[in-house]
Amino acid sequence: MKEFFIYKKYSLAFITAVKEPAVIIPAVWLASLSSCQLGVALLFGLMIGDFFSGVYASWVIFKQNPTNEGLRFRKHGFSSEKIRLSLSKSVTYFLFIMGAYGIEWVFKIKSFRAESYTDHQITITLISIAISCAIEFYSIFFENLPKAGFSIEVQVKAIYGKVKSVMTAIKNLRNGDNSTP
Repeated sequence: MKEFFIYKKYSLAFITAVKEPAVIIPAVWLASLSSCQLGVALLFGLMIGDFFSGVYASWVIFKQNPTNEGLRFRKHGFSSEKIRLSLSKSVTYFLFIMGAYGIEWVFKIKSFRAESYTDHQITITLISIAISCAIEFYSIFFENLPKAGFSIEVQVKAIYGKVKSVMTAIKNLRNGDNSTP
């Protein structure tokens, strides 16, 4: 988390380089980002994906059940209440992350050793970022997309069924049986 303060000068330089936007994109890739910074960037991306997949899911639900009332979509789909909940969820995530960083800082907790799993330094802050990312991932793929009509579980079961039938056909060909299942 202390890396955020180190890169403050460079971040401000990127933001203020609006006069030369062609310099920004190549310069971003030169910055060496820490695990926490990459995790927060992933979390921002997942939060944006969750917001737009939720809006799309509510639009699909509205289109499947049209009513004569024009306010129906605003009442049950895309409304200020949903935006407030999304905003409070975002604030909660970042309070959770900042709380984990505060615990690390106050109690001087060092990173954990996990050379057999990863090359990154594992900290409580990184674990809290990972938990927040996992919640957002679940929200996108197992809540919003099934409401929009794309179920991951159904697709995986269909792929598994096709792979199983292909494997059975290959096994039958090896055994000399030319009949298909």
